Amino acid sequence: MKRKPQMVNAILTLKITRQVEEETVEARVARARDGDIQARDDLIRDYTPFILKTAASCVRRYVVLGEDDEASVALSAFNEAIDAFKSKRPGFLAFAATVIKRRLIDLYRKQTRHREIPFSTMSTPKSENEGFWDPSCLTYTTEDWQAVVERRDDIENWKETLKEFGLTIGQVVEATPKHRDARQRAMYMARLIAENAKLKQLFFETRRIPVDELLSRVPEKRRVSRKTIDRQKVYITAVAIAMAGDYPSMESFLEVSE
Repeated sequence: MKRKPQMVNAILTLKITRQVEEETVEARVARARDGDIQARDDLIRDYTPFILKTAASCVRRYVVLGEDDEASVALSAFNEAIDAFKSKRPGFLAFAATVIKRRLIDLYRKQTRHREIPFSTMSTPKSENEGFWDPSCLTYTTEDWQAVVERRDDIENWKETLKEFGLTIGQVVEATPKHRDARQRAMYMARLIAENAKLKQLFFETRRIPVDELLSRVPEKRRVSRKTIDRQKVYITAVAIAMAGDYPSMESFLEVSE
């Protein structure tokens, strides 16, 4: 039995609607960045309230499209954020908000280059319609924010894995060796665990450092005592998890380097 054209169109429309509803903002950004003009236009249209709200929160007054320079700058900044966002992780809207704020900062700096800004403009407004420049907007650069978003996600995933080993970030911080040499030795042990398939398997299966197997693979000149490993086990464990997992932004956070 053949379906009527109207029924086919209704089914296709329903499928497309569901795909659009289920599509993440990051997926829409990727399509726009890859040259889909309609996707870009739809994204900017759908998020215009977000764009204006972000601008308004920065200047502490309402901004109106077609009337305020801040609105135009914010729209342009959102469009810029679409091209700049390369992360595969969630976080586009936070990234876009920071780009908008940075571009508004640039606008205000340009406008005030030839005149002084009184300190009163930095104080709390007398009414919600009275504008002033919010210093909290001076946060991260575009590049900084993307790194922050990625690092935040990595740290959250790392924290979840730490829990499986019965550890918290607080314990890791407390157990971090004070001296650089001690940290470097611990990092070396962690790297051996993360990069050796057998050690790594034992480590994740038993949720503990395979001390005997580990020491058997340490060169004589870098050998440490079992007591040292036991004393640094929390830090070694945490770093080994970070090295073995998919946490690309965590190396600088943990100083994971040789």
